[in-house]
Amino acid sequence: MRKLLKEQFDAELPEDIRFCLGGKNRVYAYKSCEFDEIASHKGIYFGTIERDGLRLSIEGSFIVGRIAKKNVIELDAESFRKWMRGEDIEAGVKGYYIVKWRNYFAGCGMGNGRVLRNFVPKDRRVVFD
Repeated sequence: MRKLLKEQFDAELPEDIRFCLGGKNRVYAYKSCEFDEIASHKGIYFGTIERDGLRLSIEGSFIVGRIAKKNVIELDAESFRKWMRGEDIEAGVKGYYIVKWRNYFAGCGMGNGRVLRNFVPKDRRVVFD
């Protein structure tokens, strides 16, 4: 996982952050502590390992986004509104990108060179007036 984060986002997380692989190639992250051996947790949903890279969750984008040195796209206010409504946005990028607006990280999208595909779950989308 650390190698994938380094290659894809040029990000190195602290060693006390651990990863657990669940079903459907879902990755969970947790901070190591004295109760690791007796805890039955998986941690928070961090992302999914896809055939073509790591697709971060919103929480995963918060964890990685502040230290990522590449594959972060910063949106203007209007594009961010579209993103949070669940819409794809125009962006000339390819691969998985962390979506950012100001200091807020809003998940990860997949670019095909023309459009950045939105993966924000329906129940986490925002309706603006």
